[in-house]
Amino acid sequence: MKEQLGNKVKFINENLEGKIIMIFPNGDLLVDCNDGFEHRVSKSEVVIVAEDNSIQYDVNPQEVKDKIKNKQLADKTSLGILNRYTSTTKYQYEKVIEIDLHLEELVEFPMKLDDWQRLHTQMQHVKKCLNAAINQKVRRLVFIHGVGTGVLKMELRNYLSSFDDISFKDADYREYGSGATEVLIKY
Repeated sequence: MKEQLGNKVKFINENLEGKIIMIFPNGDLLVDCNDGFEHRVSKSEVVIVAEDNSIQYDVNPQEVKDKIKNKQLADKTSLGILNRYTSTTKYQYEKVIEIDLHLEELVEFPMKLDDWQRLHTQMQHVKKCLNAAINQKVRRLVFIHGVGTGVLKMELRNYLSSFDDISFKDADYREYGSGATEVLIKY
């Protein structure tokens, strides 16, 4: 349902509801809310509801088809998330996927994360990359985790040990020092 003057709306992230009293040229809405104030919000912050409080959806079939097509094209890329990691190492002549798990490489503001959020972010990246590697039949990966206190290395190895067809070991010391784990996937 397209937004119109007088439509009843509910806020997505707040316990507010009201009626649209103005629609701005840029698409923002002015809503007269039940808290006694008028709020200027974007369309994405509210949902239009009917008088019986059921949500009214506006579905554009062409937009849905385009999203499905874009998803299919993204799935067909050769290595997906692994494209940016493919490289040739200094001491070996085959291509290796080197995945850097340092937070500076994964998020924009790593200092804003708590310790558990940092570990969770890194492990989620490990899982995405490992799934992509298995789907693309990549045999060898190197996860660069750094030395640190060893928490990430231990968590990574615990996760990898849950797979029967995956073996791992310390990566080449000459290339990575003691801050990397080499993963071999058996097919």
